[in-house]
Amino acid sequence: MERYRLEEGIVVGRKAKPQGDLLLRFLTPRGSLEAVARKGQRPTGRAGRLSLFHHVRFQVYAKEEGLPTLTQAELLGRLHGLEEPRRFLLASFLAELAYRLASPEAAPRIYPVFVSGLRGIAKHENPLLPLVWAGWRVVKAGGLAPSLLGPGLRLAGGRLGEEGVYLGEKGVEALRAALHLPGGEALPYLEEAPLDRLFLALKAHAEEHLGPLRSAKAIGA
Repeated sequence: MERYRLEEGIVVGRKAKPQGDLLLRFLTPRGSLEAVARKGQRPTGRAGRLSLFHHVRFQVYAKEEGLPTLTQAELLGRLHGLEEPRRFLLASFLAELAYRLASPEAAPRIYPVFVSGLRGIAKHENPLLPLVWAGWRVVKAGGLAPSLLGPGLRLAGGRLGEEGVYLGEKGVEALRAALHLPGGEALPYLEEAPLDRLFLALKAHAEEHLGPLRSAKAIGA
């Protein structure tokens, strides 16, 4: 097994340990990755480069047992705007969703959508719109797209029908656009759609397959 690996990706999770280490989660084009940064919280450590949603190039040392250890980290970029509380919470939901779905097979499709979604959440006047678009596209990239062939206006169990989250005609139309059209072409449909319902449907659909998403509670969904 290759001991040292060079990776590039987005910091999507960090937790300080009592001894000063950082437990980190990354989303990369090759999949989800967890690693430990030793003494990362100390002034001489790498904490400034390892903030949430920072784009970093990093090296890990993979052990036979336990988590890999982060040995180097280089900051490549950061998104301004996500420090706003509402935008931060929406970005956290998208990050958790993408991290949970980013298997090595799905990650090459998920990663560019995730990055595009973060940029939209950071800049768009209504950050819920890029979250809804990117969230549903991540679900599709992860192989969990719902079937939209039925006549109903509610979504449950991955199908349209008479039960579940009510989307209405504009909601169903916007969901079809988000799943099947490029972002620029889907935008007009989403601008006219009930975004709050599309988000609730996204949360419910994802949790049917993945279990509870902790970040959804903070948003109030």
